[in-house]
Amino acid sequence: MPKRARRRRYTKSTGPTASRLLISIAGIAVVAILVLAAGWWFFVRSDAKLATGPPAIPEDLIDASDAPGADGDGTDLLTFRIIADRSEAAYFVGEQLASLSIPSTASGTTGDVGGEFHLTPDGTALAADTTSQFTIGLTSLRSDESIRDNRVQGALETGLFPTATFTFTSFTGYDPLIPEGEQQDIRLTGTLDLHGVQREVTWKVELLRQANVITALATVTIAFADYGITPPSVGGFTLVGNDATLQVQLVAETI
Repeated sequence: MPKRARRRRYTKSTGPTASRLLISIAGIAVVAILVLAAGWWFFVRSDAKLATGPPAIPEDLIDASDAPGADGDGTDLLTFRIIADRSEAAYFVGEQLASLSIPSTASGTTGDVGGEFHLTPDGTALAADTTSQFTIGLTSLRSDESIRDNRVQGALETGLFPTATFTFTSFTGYDPLIPEGEQQDIRLTGTLDLHGVQREVTWKVELLRQANVITALATVTIAFADYGITPPSVGGFTLVGNDATLQVQLVAETI
């Protein structure tokens, strides 16, 4: 007798089970994304704001007897030393959670700022045959999130390049007719040495000067690629912009 062909058996639940499995997987994926988004929003996300003006001149530093022209014949150079514990450097970068349009601005700061700059006796230009510069310690940069800090340290390779240095070459826009204590807006050009790369940049500087004290806010935007820096990724699930805005708030006095 001819053999009967075997019927392939299907369980009634095969189709629905597969569908339920796919739905479950999709649901888990959505939940995971939401958890990451919530975690980033509440624990990593920042919305930092840039400073908008120079620091106020500390009254305890003002010494009218040490002001330019207060004594002497007006031929001595003016040397200003940055006061580290009153100064600060910061970076600002755009962050966005991957696949979601939730942009924010993250920042990190350090108080490790030092240096000197030398001016002509009238204080209107850089003194010739001198080196004016400031240096920022990058290993002490801190934000509000340690995960971000670790990524930034790695991107900057601070083990190899622990500092960034800016050396002045010229400035323009200083108006000697503006009274002391009123804001001056100038452009400061020089060489920024960062991540082992030296490039010319121009900072927008807002400054105040009174007697022997200068305070300033310097701002510049740089492209990571110009300095061979790979934009840091925070936790592996954020997108970081291709550039960073740097700000340095300085308080300096004559020495």
